Amino acid sequence: MPDALRGLAVLLMLVFHSAYDLNHFNLLQLDLLHSDFWPAFQRVIVTLFVGVAGMSLALASRQGLHWQRFWRREGLLLASAALVSAGSYALFPTSWIFFGVLHFMVVASLLAVPFLRLGGLNVLLGVLCIALPWWADPFFNAAWLQWLGLGTVVSSTKDYTPLLPWFGVMLLGVYVGNNLGICRWYLHPLPRWGWTQGLAWLGKHSLAVYLLHQPLLMALFWLVASVMSGATGT
Repeated sequence: MPDALRGLAVLLMLVFHSAYDLNHFNLLQLDLLHSDFWPAFQRVIVTLFVGVAGMSLALASRQGLHWQRFWRREGLLLASAALVSAGSYALFPTSWIFFGVLHFMVVASLLAVPFLRLGGLNVLLGVLCIALPWWADPFFNAAWLQWLGLGTVVSSTKDYTPLLPWFGVMLLGVYVGNNLGICRWYLHPLPRWGWTQGLAWLGKHSLAVYLLHQPLLMALFWLVASVMSGATGT
């Protein structure tokens, strides 16, 4: 189930970034920032990614956390996050990504380790983390905290995934991962569709797709925009 859910997040991400690129190259006119739909759509994607990360961490630690594997994954995520930062700075130096979803995953995965055996308390703590920025909004929007992933509203970056409220979503994912047997019992009556295997494949290769899809999409839509511009003589 985690792989298929992660694959669904990847598929929705491809849709969102395709819309963003189509808008960027003026192939479509979409209000991605101020409409009700697209920001909500983006939050659904991040919720899936972060929640599944919590589930996977809990499942991987059922027999005790395999530290060598954990640190190898952390290193891979850190290197990928650095690559995203460098690539975004090269393309968008005034709005580069300094604490996006991969940066969040590196920090939040490490912070989540002490919470793996807290059981139902993770539900309470998760809800608290989600609600906390609403209660202390001026504090959590201090500029100096944004570099630590503790701001909630940042306008000068292409992707921002702050620790709060998203660490709360990860804790809820940890709870679900620790109780996946119960969740599967509730999901058992649902039909099994063949395309979920494709989603599971996407989920297993999510990091590679995450790193490669935007350069490929931008190159594709740039080419389309160039051809259309040449055809119209503009």
